[in-house]
Amino acid sequence: MEKKQLVEIGHRLRQRRNELGLTREKMSELADIGAGYYGQLEVGTSQMSVDTLLKLSGAMHLPMEYILLGEGWEPGDPDPVIDLLRHCTPRELKLAQEVLTLFLAKQDHREF
Repeated sequence: MEKKQLVEIGHRLRQRRNELGLTREKMSELADIGAGYYGQLEVGTSQMSVDTLLKLSGAMHLPMEYILLGEGWEPGDPDPVIDLLRHCTPRELKLAQEVLTLFLAKQDHREF
């Protein structure tokens, strides 16, 4: 893979991480890869294995085609929460609903 392609991949990774409001450390933790290695991917100084691509695709809720080629997904979805939920499994959706319900109940309780 050419340096230009690696830099473009890194740009897409950084853009998505920023959209998700995550630090490099948190993103690497979610993807189960080293923070230093993830940083190298973002700046385009390292290539990734298929295993790493799968991990990042899942953690970032991005199609692999978008990570590699910039195709198959549009960054900056007007509603990032809906975008994240679109890619969840039924089990993940149930857990997300439970967490959101608890969060909102706690917020309502604080207002009184």
